[in-house]
Amino acid sequence: MKKELLSENVKIFMDYAIDTVKAMDGAPEHTAEEKVGVIARITQLKAYLNDVEQSYLENTPGDDSTPVDPEYIAEAGHS
Repeated sequence: MKKELLSENVKIFMDYAIDTVKAMDGAPEHTAEEKVGVIARITQLKAYLNDVEQSYLENTPGDDSTPVDPEYIAEAGHS
């Protein structure tokens, strides 16, 4: 995966998705070669979606807080 901004990864995915949908047009009449091409596009689309997910995860804050011990909560009387 190239280090792209989240918005760039989404744009790449969406543009490719639109082109893939166009390639699916006329599916009932597709030849074996056209079918292979569409399947290859869908495989690439999955990879682009994975890039979007990774980019999203890298651009959202993680939970760096220390978890509170449940026993401390019970002793302190807080819920």
